[in-house]
Amino acid sequence: MKSLHIAPCGIICTICYGFQRNKNTCAGCLADGNKAYRCEMCSFKMCPEKKGNIHSFCFDCEKFPCRRLKNLEKRYATNYSESPIQNLILIREIGLEAFIKQETIKWQCPVCEQLLCVHRNKCLHCGNENIFYKRKQKK
Repeated sequence: MKSLHIAPCGIICTICYGFQRNKNTCAGCLADGNKAYRCEMCSFKMCPEKKGNIHSFCFDCEKFPCRRLKNLEKRYATNYSESPIQNLILIREIGLEAFIKQETIKWQCPVCEQLLCVHRNKCLHCGNENIFYKRKQKK
């Protein structure tokens, strides 16, 4: 996990399915290379409050947390046990490097030691259960 893999909104790119998939892999929100359309045109990255500084985090904004971020938070907290807002607060409190170390350990599969995918109920590498995944399976 690298600092370029932490999006301005607090999403961790390296645990995203787009980043981990084998075909048409996304390089991450701020990294150079192929990106999913939603990452390329990200409303957080392109937010007018950032005044062109795509690398600044949303916690730098006086509107933090804004309505858009609260909507993202609701979806990720409900479905994936991931909190972009809490990630941003933690980055602000302990720093980006310490946050990356902590989250790398948290999201590591206990069986194969690869990073789990926030969007899948099983490890993409070994099939072990993802204990963080909360989204109900479609029947």
